[in-house]
Amino acid sequence: MGFKFWFVRALKVFLGVAALLFIVELLKQHSVQEALIFACTWSLITTTVFICSRLYQSRKGVECALCNDIPDKSDKNT
Repeated sequence: MGFKFWFVRALKVFLGVAALLFIVELLKQHSVQEALIFACTWSLITTTVFICSRLYQSRKGVECALCNDIPDKSDKNT
């Protein structure tokens, strides 16, 4: 898994979390500027924690059924 894989994954996580937090902040009747700052800040923090933990687990060989980024170790010759 190269740089492109992790960059795309980080971008997807960031955009997903940012959109969700932005909508929630607007529903709480915060201003658009405050909602955008809040969403971007917490999305950056969340994405950093998620990607760092996945990189750590990937290097340790810990499988994640949800992420499915470590291929199955089953023998394909049978």
